[in-house]
Amino acid sequence: MIFKNLDFHNVEEIYSHKNIDGVLPARIPERVSRHLSKVGQIMMLCLSGSEIRFVSDTYPVKISLSVDKIIKQLGDGVLSEAHVFFGGFQSRQRFVLKQEKTTFGIIVPPKFPELAGRIAVSTPFSPDVCRIRFWGTSMGTPIRFHGIETRGKIRPPEAEEVPNLRYLAYGSSVTQGAYASAPNLSFTDIVGTQLGADVINLGTSCSAYCEPELADYIAERNDWDFATLAISVNMVDGFSPETFSKRAHYMIDRIAKSNENRPVVCITIKPYYGDYVRSLKPELYRDLLRKAVQNSPHKNVYLVEGSELMPDVAGGLCLDMIHLGDNGMMQIGMNLAEKLKPILQSHGLWQPKAAPDGASTSLKPEAFSTHSVKLLKLFRRTQ
Repeated sequence: MIFKNLDFHNVEEIYSHKNIDGVLPARIPERVSRHLSKVGQIMMLCLSGSEIRFVSDTYPVKISLSVDKIIKQLGDGVLSEAHVFFGGFQSRQRFVLKQEKTTFGIIVPPKFPELAGRIAVSTPFSPDVCRIRFWGTSMGTPIRFHGIETRGKIRPPEAEEVPNLRYLAYGSSVTQGAYASAPNLSFTDIVGTQLGADVINLGTSCSAYCEPELADYIAERNDWDFATLAISVNMVDGFSPETFSKRAHYMIDRIAKSNENRPVVCITIKPYYGDYVRSLKPELYRDLLRKAVQNSPHKNVYLVEGSELMPDVAGGLCLDMIHLGDNGMMQIGMNLAEKLKPILQSHGLWQPKAAPDGASTSLKPEAFSTHSVKLLKLFRRTQ
């Protein structure tokens, strides 16, 4: 969404409220949000995977932000941050957002533009694009935008400055990003990085209930090329198998038939504490999702097993035995990207990059020690 000559990525509606300074971005429109649970409505105000993007011809640029008072409903100890990237390059700037309106100055190292122009050749993101990426200790928070200041000209990115391939992800809190320690460490963003895709994150913590209105909305959007549907650990405890099956069937069918050139990849429930508690039956719900995919008449529907994405369960889970730490996010992100590559390739959406001049695209494991020694010698010579 373009607002104030800025690109609010992963934002579909911006609310303004009488007598309240600033505007409140939301990931989906109110006409859809009102059909979700109360928790789902709040989660769609949390800017997980959302960004403010712009190109400025001069720096510093000052941006004013605050955390909305809705944060009180998310509980104590929720930290909200804004991380600064330029294209795919990560800045050291990371701002803690507060309920009081605060102005932050974004800077660029003097030599960065020239060097980035040499290094970032044919990259999905242009290094000219400043990306203010929102995140938090759980899965992001509602943020108010108050304004932006610059002495020069500022504009939204052009189409060629951002990735052509667009990835939409739906699921629960794991999709939303809890508890990754940075926005670029969510599994959805890792998938996007590996595939050169821009990510539309529609994860919704504790409330991924596969509402038919949300399925209709995703199907009607024409700004994504492939989707993953993680359906859904949130429904194991509170929804009957019959309701789960009905909603899963509808969501898959509605989204897949909207455009059969767009792959729809369904992910069974990943390993979690429910696999070790006898009163819960996550395997039953996995089977129902498998059947929904198997019975789909659409050739663009695929199944990926959550257990295959995170083989190191003990190394992936957080203390609550359901959310993922960074290692779990990396496992799922890297493994999912590998499973998506042949699917996207079969639809003409992705091609592997050829190594320049026939060179290898990666170092062999045994080469790392030699490579590290060379770097250390180089470092010492420059001191």
